[in-house]
Amino acid sequence: MSMYVDLLSNALDDWTGELSDDDLVDHVLTCRSKMLSAVPRRGESTYSALAAEIAYDRALIKLCVAHDIDVVPQDFVFPSEERDRLEHALTTVGI
Repeated sequence: MSMYVDLLSNALDDWTGELSDDDLVDHVLTCRSKMLSAVPRRGESTYSALAAEIAYDRALIKLCVAHDIDVVPQDFVFPSEERDRLEHALTTVGI
């Protein structure tokens, strides 16, 4: 298992809240925005960017599960490819 998949799996285990569908969509969009803007500048740590990616992927997985889209953390070996797949799957169900 890759380190990223391990981190994501642990983050999923730590998810304790239940959100309504609208709140979950809003949370996903907020996490996505933070992830896209979390590019570290030269000399800065990449930990905050990694944390933003994990937060987005965790929220994305929860949204997909809520809409019966097949997803498992192990598919995030190549995170950007899995994000693209899941984002496309969500558009097919109207999100």
